Amino acid sequence: MGLKVLPKSDWPACFSELHKEVEGKEVKIEILGQTLGDQVLVRSAKLIGATYEPKEDALEISVKGITHVVDRPQKISILQENGTIVAIDVIDIGDRRQLMTFA
Repeated sequence: MGLKVLPKSDWPACFSELHKEVEGKEVKIEILGQTLGDQVLVRSAKLIGATYEPKEDALEISVKGITHVVDRPQKISILQENGTIVAIDVIDIGDRRQLMTFA
């Protein structure tokens, strides 16, 4: 497994291509933070799309029925296994982790 921290300049391209990388997989979205506790936002759904908008400094993750927005992400890491994305970890301005796992 390889964990790679993405430079901010790579975020728009990475997320515009993400749906192709994880096509056919289910995504689980968890929000992990000391003030909120750990919460599952999406247990299992197909990814519809993902976009990082530099002007708004916002990451949008869309699955059926919901669009999850992370305002002002601070750090984005991708975990790959055999060249395939298995997880994306996003740290937001409030130091909360938005963990997306693909299976």
